[in-house]
Amino acid sequence: MKHKKWTITLIIITLFAIFIAITFNIYYNYSNLTNSFIASTVENIAKNYPDVDMTSIIEIINNSENVDNSELLTSYGFSESDLSILASFEKEFHKQLLFNSILFLTITIIILLGIYLSSKKRKKELKNIIKYLKELNRGNYDLKIDLNDEGEISILKNEIYTTTIMLREQAEKELVDKINLKDSLTNISHQLKTPLTSISLLVDNLIEEPTDAKTQKEFLLDIKTQVESINYLIIALLKLSRFDANVITFKKENINVKSLLLDILKHIDILREVKNVDIHITGNNETSFVGDYKWEFEALTNILKNCLEYTPSGKNIYINYKETNVYTEILIADEGKGMNEYDKKHIFERFYKGEESNNLNFGIGLSLAKEIITKDNGKITVESKINTGSTFKIRYYK
Repeated sequence: MKHKKWTITLIIITLFAIFIAITFNIYYNYSNLTNSFIASTVENIAKNYPDVDMTSIIEIINNSENVDNSELLTSYGFSESDLSILASFEKEFHKQLLFNSILFLTITIIILLGIYLSSKKRKKELKNIIKYLKELNRGNYDLKIDLNDEGEISILKNEIYTTTIMLREQAEKELVDKINLKDSLTNISHQLKTPLTSISLLVDNLIEEPTDAKTQKEFLLDIKTQVESINYLIIALLKLSRFDANVITFKKENINVKSLLLDILKHIDILREVKNVDIHITGNNETSFVGDYKWEFEALTNILKNCLEYTPSGKNIYINYKETNVYTEILIADEGKGMNEYDKKHIFERFYKGEESNNLNFGIGLSLAKEIITKDNGKITVESKINTGSTFKIRYYK
């Protein structure tokens, strides 16, 4: 506010200084003309009437509007038109002085009026911005703000609008996160309920009912299986939570596809033998991509385990890989039961399990695989037909 008052004061002082300078210039010109006229008049009278007192003549000229003085000057050889020159000089001086005074006052009034209207508009805009900010503080982000103005207020509005969009997106994200958290907790509770119930029943049977050593061993093996399933679920959830928190740093290393696949086959070989499924690998031995070996091992292992789960005994899984100038592609095709269109749309969602899935499948393996592949600049899709099988297409882009 003080800055604004000083600005207005400076403007008025500047205008007044300009007015004084112009007025002084007009007066200076008027004085020069008057003095030149008087000097010329005195010179002519002195030439024609050398005995006349020039001091009194100068006084007469300065008071030429007096009728007697006018008649006296006329007697010295000057006409009335000559005598009216001084009056015209003075009249023109007063005319210009009056014009400049009116112009100064007009400009001053216009400037002050403009400053007042601008200040009033500025106050109104600031009032609207304050109102807008109060609504933002109440959590109302569905507000519109006029961005057609220019100047500092416009810059402020743009920044507020940008902040509004950011807060709106953040609020929407938080809402989605809350919903996802609620759904995740519900799903986790549901996933844990089945194995824990099974363990509880098995323990009760062991405690309450007499059983032989063979039956006890079977119960204990079932309990061990359920505990391992819970342990897998917890580990997988911890891994997913790290992805959600974006705290995982992926290594960028050159991965040979064949070496990676051979390591995975060694890891799942027991499961493959139990399922009696053959896995066939084809592709260029030099094919590679850039990614994190440990995490890609996890991702492809989960995909192959999923294929083994849905592939009947005696069937095959085919893996083919190739490298282009744009991407490295790995195709994993099984001869399983396939899936319908609904399952295809949801297969990579957390905790989603197809109708044919067993109870030990928590529906997070493929979700984790997708998270990992995406993190390594990859993309995974699936094609499937009922009673024909499914094909997972993985591409790592360069």
